Amino acid sequence: MNEFTELEKLQAQTGQIIKGKMIENLRANDSVASGNLLRSIRVDNTTNKQNKLETVLEIKAWYAELVDKGIDNRGPGKQPPIAPIQNWIRRKSISVPSGITVEQFAFAIAKKIAKKGQRKRAYPFIQPAIKFGEEYFTRRANEAIGVDVEIDVNIILESSPYLKKV
Repeated sequence: MNEFTELEKLQAQTGQIIKGKMIENLRANDSVASGNLLRSIRVDNTTNKQNKLETVLEIKAWYAELVDKGIDNRGPGKQPPIAPIQNWIRRKSISVPSGITVEQFAFAIAKKIAKKGQRKRAYPFIQPAIKFGEEYFTRRANEAIGVDVEIDVNIILESSPYLKKV
């Protein structure tokens, strides 16, 4: 029998579509700094012990959930380290006010965070992509199952001397 090859193709394709939508969402949210998060999104299609296709979508960047859901607001208190702020300024190509260095600007930002705190917004990219993938799969599933059933019927008709196509 056909074993639902069209449906499996759709499953694999949907995994890639969800990955693409996640990347699109991250870019639309302006959540791309170094590109590490984008590169950490993986889709793997493997066959399990029952010879069924398994599609696994994985995000390896440890901070993906922080970007997606945001983090708790950081209240006033201890000054954060300056080096990550400097790297952020460089990666985002943030213009530094004239007359000061990147290090001085990063120090000023760190001082302000220590004094006033920091509010971190959520930039959802996971759930919207999964919802988009579910809708895509649902729209296309009946078509794929129909093709698979038609292939199976034709295999049965061709292999049986007692049945004929009408």
